[in-house]
Amino acid sequence: MQRSKNFLLIEAIATLIGTIIGAGIFGIPYVFNQSGFWTGTLALMVVGLAMILMKFMYGEIALRTPGIHQIAGYTGIYLGKIAKRVISLILIFSFYGALLVYFIGTGEVIGALTGMPAIWSGLGFFVVFSIFIYFGITLTKRVELVMTIFMLIAMVGIGVLSFRQIELTNLSGWHWDLFFIPYGVLIFACSGTEAVPQVRQILKGAEHKMKSALGWGCAIPQVVYWLFVALVISVSGAKVTEVASVGLGELFGWQMILVANIFAFFAMATSFLVLGLALIEIYKFDYKLSGPTAWLLTVSVPLAAFFLGARDFIGTINFVGALVAGLAGILEVVTYFVARRRGKRKPEYELPVWLGVAGGIFLIVLFIFGLTYTLKP
Repeated sequence: MQRSKNFLLIEAIATLIGTIIGAGIFGIPYVFNQSGFWTGTLALMVVGLAMILMKFMYGEIALRTPGIHQIAGYTGIYLGKIAKRVISLILIFSFYGALLVYFIGTGEVIGALTGMPAIWSGLGFFVVFSIFIYFGITLTKRVELVMTIFMLIAMVGIGVLSFRQIELTNLSGWHWDLFFIPYGVLIFACSGTEAVPQVRQILKGAEHKMKSALGWGCAIPQVVYWLFVALVISVSGAKVTEVASVGLGELFGWQMILVANIFAFFAMATSFLVLGLALIEIYKFDYKLSGPTAWLLTVSVPLAAFFLGARDFIGTINFVGALVAGLAGILEVVTYFVARRRGKRKPEYELPVWLGVAGGIFLIVLFIFGLTYTLKP
């Protein structure tokens, strides 16, 4: 039994890692290069800690609440129907934006690997992985575990292939006034709160391991991000491209094209699976739609947006991260404050009162500043 629970912990961590590490990682080197490497490092530390705190808060909400819900469901329980409708619209929009980003990104990386036009590569990916999410969490969490392992192996391969070209002098730049340039991309890259209810489902009967799952599942991606960014900038210098794997391939030839784009594929594909499933569950559990209807609504919107011309990779990441995730984050913090008082189940862990209050205020201030910066002309 103990071994089984440990495996559940590994599956839960892999699900969270796979949700968090997605298309955002390939935009981080570009925005770090704009802001300065050390400015970006500080931004990653601040945003990373903020999003770890956000996951712990939402894990506590899930443990305080009986039944199966997604984020919109928890908001409705604790803040009422109007708040549920508002956060539902925000989350649905953000999920569609993220699915669109993965659609665009995977089309580019598969096209780089095969030579096919990106539009057809992306369409092929979208069809196959839409079928995967149709079959639900049992298939998804197993695929997630395998893909996460291969993704980390590919990361090591990138390091091996580029090790001799590393120039540590490229890791420079400190500009306090440019702190918020990486903000939107980092929020997008470090989010993944929508996977927290899935983590609880995976850990059913082993909920006492949830805090560990959330901690490791958040910390590992942030370490991977910093190492990846340091590697890309140290070997690319000023030649960093918007999609980092493309630039690496251009610099180092076919071996790097293969390894870097395999890494990119697994990173985006795993996030596509979990986000697609989360959106289906919003429609099924919170809006009581049938499985096929929920699936059709999930896959049709990003597909239509893509063919209508929405194909800006970095722009979509920045907008979804700063604007949409920021608005949702404010409502999620308020939900946490209410759940601490009104939750009907004793959670397996809870944050100290001082940390919950101070952390919640910090998150709201950060989200407001990020929204202000993103909307600034």
